[in-house]
Amino acid sequence: MTDQRTDSPQHNHQMQQQEHQMQQQDRPTPQQAQQSPEVHPDTPAWLDGEGLHLADDQLKRKISNKPVSASAISGLIDGCPAKFTFTSLLADTVIPKTPDDPRVRGTIFHRACELYYNIAPQERGEHIDFERFEECKLQALDENPDMEDDPGLRAWLESASQRFCSMGPDSTDVTVARYRTDNGTERPATEMKISLHLDGVRRRVFGAIDRLVAASPDDPRTVIVDDFKTGRKASVYSEHMRFADFSYLRQQTLYAMLLEHDTRTFENGWNPIGGRLLFPLAEQVTVHDEGSGQDMQLPMKNGALICLDVKDESHRKRTLEEAARTSDMLDHEYEMNLYEYRPSNLCAWCPLARICPAARISDRENAQQAAAGQPDAATLAPAIVCA
Repeated sequence: MTDQRTDSPQHNHQMQQQEHQMQQQDRPTPQQAQQSPEVHPDTPAWLDGEGLHLADDQLKRKISNKPVSASAISGLIDGCPAKFTFTSLLADTVIPKTPDDPRVRGTIFHRACELYYNIAPQERGEHIDFERFEECKLQALDENPDMEDDPGLRAWLESASQRFCSMGPDSTDVTVARYRTDNGTERPATEMKISLHLDGVRRRVFGAIDRLVAASPDDPRTVIVDDFKTGRKASVYSEHMRFADFSYLRQQTLYAMLLEHDTRTFENGWNPIGGRLLFPLAEQVTVHDEGSGQDMQLPMKNGALICLDVKDESHRKRTLEEAARTSDMLDHEYEMNLYEYRPSNLCAWCPLARICPAARISDRENAQQAAAGQPDAATLAPAIVCA
């Protein structure tokens, strides 16, 4: 059945901006928001009817110095500021990481790729070397001694590694660019960190690029921005999709703009001509068919390589505007000490679901199960309480 939508993506984006402005006007004064609940004077953070507040001065300084990043934009613009603040500052202090945590698995796989592509090209060879990649995978596991013996993690990592190595030469047989770090050291452009100012954004903007691929033998400035994704579902962004997710395209566009202004290696910066998302575990890709107006799921056998246009002016304008909004939000939230709620149908999957007064939990079975699996008040209490 055709999805009958009445609001355009542009209209929804404008409505979100208007809603944000109204919420800013309704916020309490800094003096109203600064007081922590007297019954829990030593708790680092607390929730009340307005949102999340920080009581710990060290955490407040982290917010004061926090740069804008792709994850911060997603967390504050697309998601819930209260959830983003808790997960980025406090969650790890009370919620132990487990081998089945997607973040743990993704970090270990990223590390294996970093180790492999840091090997000198003459040693690594022209084509993917399965044995060398296996060595890098095992080294990445060894760096996580609390996790390395878990059979589920090892099986998942084995599958991710095999599927990555089978994605084809466009994905695996690449020349990695080299760049100069802040101290002038030259190294392969893997997990390449950039932090600088972009026009119109008050705070510094930060990015960590998984892999920067040399795209022209005649011009070392010309590169493609690669990002590894370990989810099983992928999509090719279209603003006309039923559930259009701009986050990955925003991330790559932001990285491209950072590269263009990064003069550590080249006086005129880099020339990123495209971005790519590598999904070795993807079993399907969602695309939007303009003719029928329908979203379609395409099955994938050996993962998915999705190419992105990082030069599109409308996407660059939106990315920069959202980076500036995020910077302003961080400034205002720090000043007010208030990180607002933004409840949605995803509340059941938030670690604060069982104590958040604004949580919106549907009656659907999957939402009820997800909410029941979140930490209880006693688990969260050393980090955060509900006043």
